[in-house]
Amino acid sequence: MKIAYAGFDLLYPCLEALEEAGCTILKVFTYPTDNQYEFNRQVTAFAQARNIPWTDRRVTKADLEELATAGCDTLFSAGYIYRIPVNTPLRCVNVHPALLPVGRGPWPMPCTILRGLSESGVTLHKVAEGFDTGDILLQEAFPVTERDDLETMTETIRTVAPRLVKACAADFEHLWTSAVPQPEGEYWPEPSDEERTITLEDSAQRADRVVRAFAGYGCLFRTEEETFTVVRGEVRFGRHTEEPGTRRVEGGVLQYAIHGGWLRIFERRNEPEA
Repeated sequence: MKIAYAGFDLLYPCLEALEEAGCTILKVFTYPTDNQYEFNRQVTAFAQARNIPWTDRRVTKADLEELATAGCDTLFSAGYIYRIPVNTPLRCVNVHPALLPVGRGPWPMPCTILRGLSESGVTLHKVAEGFDTGDILLQEAFPVTERDDLETMTETIRTVAPRLVKACAADFEHLWTSAVPQPEGEYWPEPSDEERTITLEDSAQRADRVVRAFAGYGCLFRTEEETFTVVRGEVRFGRHTEEPGTRRVEGGVLQYAIHGGWLRIFERRNEPEA
């Protein structure tokens, strides 16, 4: 099976899985990354080591038509941020980190935690005109617990997604022709700064969801004196008599009193001054 691939390092295991499945990779598409939260080093190194052409510019309809002429069967997309053209000779499959049709949108993992859902998944679907609306080829659910965070969810997805991609490549023609249309679903916009901000008025329950939803990326914590990014932290639930915003250090860990508990700061980053 001759394919092209579009993505970045978050779902890099999918690219490896396609090679392991015996696919011939004709071209790799990625995009410029900040090398702070998003990276494309593994994807580009994979291509360079195998002399596979790659580009970080936006994929175009002409690109897909050229690939089809060269004998390419399918484009697999995994975490690619640009819209992939439809109505081309190339069949296009997207790897989406949610259990569609719920969780359409650019960043469903934090939204899953913010909504307090107990299940998520990975879906392989046809690329269609509407974002994440194409017919479903394969999907697999996994549980989300009250202790899961963005980082643990991401690791689960990085385990499930390549397994599905490999299974898809092994039985592609059947899965493509028998793909199931999606029913009505939910589109989740990317969380706003307000949604990822914890304030002194918030309950411990809300703070817990926010700090877990953005673990490793960072949520904002706003006190009366400052606003800073909590890269990693946790909420300890429990009644206390301290005013929200009261600081203390316990076991070398800085903590702030909030309604119904304490916000423990493991890693922080100061916000640049406006």
